[in-house]
Amino acid sequence: MYIKILLFLLFPLLLFSNEFLKNNYYIKNNSVMLSDIVPIANQNDKKIFQIPDDRHTLRIRTKDILSILNKNGYKNYSSEHNGYIQFTKKSPIKRAKLQTAIKKFYHETYKQIHINSIQVEPVRYITKLPSDYTIHFERNSYLSSKGILYIKTEDKRKIFFNYLITAKVAVFTPRHEIKKDTELSNINCKKNSIMLDKFKAMPIQDIGTMKFQAKHNLRHLGAITQRDVSALNLIKRNAMINVFLDNGNMFISFSAKALQNGKIGDTIKVINSNGKKIEVLVIGKNRAEVR
Repeated sequence: MYIKILLFLLFPLLLFSNEFLKNNYYIKNNSVMLSDIVPIANQNDKKIFQIPDDRHTLRIRTKDILSILNKNGYKNYSSEHNGYIQFTKKSPIKRAKLQTAIKKFYHETYKQIHINSIQVEPVRYITKLPSDYTIHFERNSYLSSKGILYIKTEDKRKIFFNYLITAKVAVFTPRHEIKKDTELSNINCKKNSIMLDKFKAMPIQDIGTMKFQAKHNLRHLGAITQRDVSALNLIKRNAMINVFLDNGNMFISFSAKALQNGKIGDTIKVINSNGKKIEVLVIGKNRAEVR
């Protein structure tokens, strides 16, 4: 009963939850309409600002926009920043080639990604694209849903674009705290689909078997990235391992004690039963071969 009453009291608050203004709004023409900010029916729409004919952008003080919204009954809007909001006239260029390049760029980076929408706009207003150009992305653009790309023309001129991609990506998160040097697996990690926002480093795409170990204690429940892991130590110091020698004419195997930790492809030192130290190449879990 108490839960029903609480939900009844909270419903108006949820219905009129706070909306935040964007930093920049792209509009179709020089008239800034109320619907460019607030999704409203056409019959209730009205012009609130006008971009001069010789310009393609207009900056309005945030407090002035909030005042207009408030006068029109939209009191649930606020801004996360002070200063100005920009309105930019949308360029009439064809975007299909650019959008296809962005889509390919992200699909090549993430093994599992579902793209809902792609928006791309030139940094400066242009009416058409050059006939021939190549497309380039800024370094590490794939880590964020917002990015910058540029096209390079035959005469080496660069034209820059802002883009925004709305997409979900598959990441791995800890099921619970994972201690340093612990092997990552489906037992202590789970796969989640999250909205692409901004990563500090590339998320791990695949846990695999005997692949990664935690570089430090993983207490957070966010995406596990390449900064959080290192290649798994397949051989641990003081462990007894199997060593193989195969020179084509002779095959020998023997046990030895590892003197170092070792990842796949590492060269480490071991000591055999006669007390002789040997350099070996790590080839698998507790397995190595004489170099």
